[in-house]
Amino acid sequence: MDDKLKQAGLAYGKGYTCSQAVFCAYAQDMGIDELTACRIMEGFGGGMGGMQEVCGALTAATAIISYYSSKGVPDHGVTRQKVYDKVCQAAKIFRKEYGGITCREILHDECPKAFQCGMKVKDAVLIINQILNNSLKEND
Repeated sequence: MDDKLKQAGLAYGKGYTCSQAVFCAYAQDMGIDELTACRIMEGFGGGMGGMQEVCGALTAATAIISYYSSKGVPDHGVTRQKVYDKVCQAAKIFRKEYGGITCREILHDECPKAFQCGMKVKDAVLIINQILNNSLKEND
């Protein structure tokens, strides 16, 4: 996990968006090259294109949790509910920490600025690992 925190922090420090920083820390493990991952996730920064909707760091966390939790096939909603439960758990943790899940709520209606969301990036990585580690324990 320390490696993921370091990777995400370095990426954010280079100027990548919150969503890119979080997602790209896991990209190689998911079989996605870093450039492709960064291209896919750029538009999710600032709460989707700077619109201050769902936080980009949480959006990236959602994608990662889904990747590791989904079977990727329709199975009459069996896997879907498990994925949704994990995503809701991540959002609940994030909401408790920041008072909301949208940039608008988190930043108190101020426009996102470069480098102001480093803690959200860090916490998104911690939340991902908490959710995925809990899943591993449940499957033991």
